[in-house]
Amino acid sequence: MGDPINDLVKGFSKNELIGYFLILWAVTFILSAADGFIWLAGGNASIADLIVEGLWNMVDIGCGAILILLGFKILNEKQ
Repeated sequence: MGDPINDLVKGFSKNELIGYFLILWAVTFILSAADGFIWLAGGNASIADLIVEGLWNMVDIGCGAILILLGFKILNEKQ
């Protein structure tokens, strides 16, 4: 009986693993931005916090979108 982790990894190519990693990384950026927007909606932020955190969250969403696109591009490449 083989090691389940090694068996799982052998089923994926390196490119597939990188693609899935990028997509999961993108999800963390998007969830972080959602959490930031929820915090801002709580009304506990000053104007400076609102501006900086709002821009930060929008950049997080942009990074997430780019990582998702890159991940799907890697997954869809023909080998």
